Amino acid sequence: MKGVILPKPGVDPDYDRALADIQATRIWFYKYMKKTECLCWDVSYWGTAKNRYQLEIPDSVRNIPDEYTLQSQKKGFKRYWTSDIQEKLAEIVDAEERREEALKDTMRYVFHKFDQEYKTWDKNSSMPGCVGFTDQSRVLQGDGPMCRPEIVLPDKTSDGDFQPFLEIRDGRHPCISRTFSGGDFIPNDTVVGMRDDNDCEETAVNSQSTCVLVTGPNMGGKSTLMRQAGLIVIMAQMGCYVPADKCRLTPVDRVFTRLGAHDRILSGESTFFVELSETSTILRHASRHSLVLVDELGRGTATYDGTAIACAVVGQLSKHIQCRTLFSTHYHSLVEEFSADPNVRLGHMACMVENEDDTDPSKETITFLYKFVKGACPKSYGFNAARLAGIPDEVISVAVKKARQFEESMDRMRCFRALLTKSTCKTQDVLQATAKSKMSLEQNTGE
Repeated sequence: MKGVILPKPGVDPDYDRALADIQATRIWFYKYMKKTECLCWDVSYWGTAKNRYQLEIPDSVRNIPDEYTLQSQKKGFKRYWTSDIQEKLAEIVDAEERREEALKDTMRYVFHKFDQEYKTWDKNSSMPGCVGFTDQSRVLQGDGPMCRPEIVLPDKTSDGDFQPFLEIRDGRHPCISRTFSGGDFIPNDTVVGMRDDNDCEETAVNSQSTCVLVTGPNMGGKSTLMRQAGLIVIMAQMGCYVPADKCRLTPVDRVFTRLGAHDRILSGESTFFVELSETSTILRHASRHSLVLVDELGRGTATYDGTAIACAVVGQLSKHIQCRTLFSTHYHSLVEEFSADPNVRLGHMACMVENEDDTDPSKETITFLYKFVKGACPKSYGFNAARLAGIPDEVISVAVKKARQFEESMDRMRCFRALLTKSTCKTQDVLQATAKSKMSLEQNTGE
């Protein structure tokens, strides 16, 4: 019986009695049919539900006892009941009904027994790391070392506040490292909010800053790094061994994620609206002891709107909430905005770029190193992703020209802004910069 809890013998007395009565009645029917074989060797039971156990006897049998009552017939056969069969049929139907009633009440019985043993269950469930999760996580370690995480109390800062931190050394994604390609997985350090850390390795991002801006090429491993950090934190606080060389952290009250992209079409909510709703939840409910993972906020609107919203969110997370945050972005103006902010640290997924034709970015060959290092990535290398996705070369070439125009326009704007902000700025300098910008624009338009 699928989907039904079947009590083992001794658990439910009513269920046990019903099963015993059903079994005894079935044995009786078997023996009764054996007695009727003296009339004919080709006798059998026929029927279903409450019409069961009709004795089906061929028409060729002439000496039918008087106590046999005809119930139904088909070509070549007649079916009979006796008073004994009807009595036993009533007994088995009653036993089956009692069995079904007992099964309906099984869930209530289970909850009742659970309530009686609540203290025992509570005592066992309060130590999952010591009993089950720890041993199981060590068995399922996959490729690479596993370590026992160290959860410590946050240190007090000079102003009497607490400084949460997260330190993962050579961490690996718990799921990907278990796949067939797990042996090729590149481990990474994730260090946020550490104080007095003198580790200067290029592969580490070490700072007391609680917010890390993550940049890097498309498909370079940014999202994997963020998911990896979130899963390791959850496993650590469950009491599991984690896939890393070392894991130290202060307690995390909640993990907030803004990852992936999807809409809610039945609710009339766009992808961008869903992203903002999730971001709103983070900003309203995250505390200083939370872990926040935000992946490319602001993609669903205009570049200026998206950059502005992302900039404001990073500022709120880093300056006011001051929670441990990994914030990935392709907005390089956002990186420039926070490059000198002491509350924000820059890190990127490293890659190696080769290009035989320096004038054509679409010919770039990108080798992903999948290593998280210090600093910002200079570009997102979107044309490489377009080429890998199979976008026609002629479309990519047009896009390259447009990108060069946009970049030159932004460079002119920066130059113009720099001239205007100089205290010694001369009118002649401004006019010369304007003329150069106009000439450059006319050349690009002519192409």
